[in-house]
Amino acid sequence: MQLSDLGEFSFLRRLRVRVPGDDSVVLGLGDDCAAVMLSGLTLLTTDALIEGVHFRREWTPFALLGEKAFAVNASDIAAMGGEPVCALLSLGVPGACAVEELEAFFDGFLRAATPWRTVLVGGNLSAAPCIMISVTLLGRAPYGTITRAGARVGDDLYVSGTVGDAALGLQLLQQGREEAIAQESKTRFLSPTARLALGREIAARQLATAMIDISDGLLQDLGHLCEESQVGAVVEAAALPLSPAYRALIGAQDCSLALTGGEDYELLFAAAPEQRAKIQQLALEVGCPLTRIGCIVPQAERITVRGPNGTRIAPECLGYDHFRRA
Repeated sequence: MQLSDLGEFSFLRRLRVRVPGDDSVVLGLGDDCAAVMLSGLTLLTTDALIEGVHFRREWTPFALLGEKAFAVNASDIAAMGGEPVCALLSLGVPGACAVEELEAFFDGFLRAATPWRTVLVGGNLSAAPCIMISVTLLGRAPYGTITRAGARVGDDLYVSGTVGDAALGLQLLQQGREEAIAQESKTRFLSPTARLALGREIAARQLATAMIDISDGLLQDLGHLCEESQVGAVVEAAALPLSPAYRALIGAQDCSLALTGGEDYELLFAAAPEQRAKIQQLALEVGCPLTRIGCIVPQAERITVRGPNGTRIAPECLGYDHFRRA
């Protein structure tokens, strides 16, 4: 069945019965506005996924697209050390879109939101020439917020997980690569994981002086952190955490995608050197590697990538920018 056969309001009625409630939600789906009761500091973030810009339908199962729509927004909450509480979701879809595909999208979105008891409380559904997704998340910060400002000269620089995998996955999808070793990287692009548990624990244990998530590339997002903190940074290329797939398909000597590839949604943060033992203990507890990749330096030194024997690496670009070609 196509959405044009069922209609907007009939689909929304089908959706409404599938969305769980929560004690914090006074009014959820079905009214002109949602009404929620949130205590303490409230975090708000929004992001969009546009067909042909952020994804292609021939690559992306609708369930994975739903998961990604939640994750890319939840990653911003994670970077502040918070927890997502409720979501608003606006969709533009062609009338020829199958109802089953749209339901699979919501299945994926709700599946990603459920572990955090994040409730879908409202949004909008509209006809559009392509699929356009806009998500707004509201969250709480029970341990206070970690911002991009606050990094200090002498701080260590850490990154979670591995970097460059999503950009590699995009390349593999574009090339039509099907070998088994390519699947992990493609999944990292199609269905990223927001580091919510990690971000919350970093905030709870007061480990980071500044933090950001890697959405547009490690160097690009490090630049935002350095700008807000009014510092510079040195990144050691040899220390970058690379996955087995990255090492096998690209090689450890080529760190370009690890430095500039977007959509990893890992956490990049600065921390005082005396926190090293606690950070490694946290990595063991949450089951996520936390790798020290450099340090914070005075602002005048800007951002430097240091290769073997102290040589300087100058990437051709810093990362992804929607409107700048170079």
